[in-house]
Amino acid sequence: MNYLELSIENVKENSKKLYKKIIKNYDYDLVIFIAKGSYLIGQELATLNNADLLEIFATREGGKLKKLIKPLFKFIPKKILIKLREKEMKSDFHEQKSDRKVSFDKEIYSKYKNKKNILLVDDSIDSGNSIILTKEEIQNFFPKANIKVAVFNVMKKATIKADYTLYKDMMICGPWSNDSKENNKHTKMYIEWKGSM
Repeated sequence: MNYLELSIENVKENSKKLYKKIIKNYDYDLVIFIAKGSYLIGQELATLNNADLLEIFATREGGKLKKLIKPLFKFIPKKILIKLREKEMKSDFHEQKSDRKVSFDKEIYSKYKNKKNILLVDDSIDSGNSIILTKEEIQNFFPKANIKVAVFNVMKKATIKADYTLYKDMMICGPWSNDSKENNKHTKMYIEWKGSM
């Protein structure tokens, strides 16, 4: 499995590449990103097409363990982290922990009820569970909207494909990843955006 490490600047460049693919046949007026990891991708795609930006949450049961050991990631050698990530991707962990709790701020969303073309954004589709459930919730809230999915990467074992993507079967470590050197900077950018809502 190939591995790709992205800086904040790389994410911006890749978002522009993804945008060029999308805009060929889809003019979106609202971007909804799966929080908080794909914030920067969503922000860039919203800015590039002068679209509004919202977030949606899809939390998995097993996410608590990652939060607990997050501080340790900075001390584990990169080669070991890559091997651990590869093992996680090849396992059926995401399929076993397929239940997600999807949530969003209905009060904020209601201000955008007139939006017709929505772009749902994530960094990667691993199993497909997050995308399936969040897309379903968004469609229920915006029943007349056309929703397309854009991600940087889609794994071979995913049960759903993206409408727009850059990579296939790629392990990506972006600034949203706990072991990224720019994780704190990415988190700060996300918090600042959230504060401006």
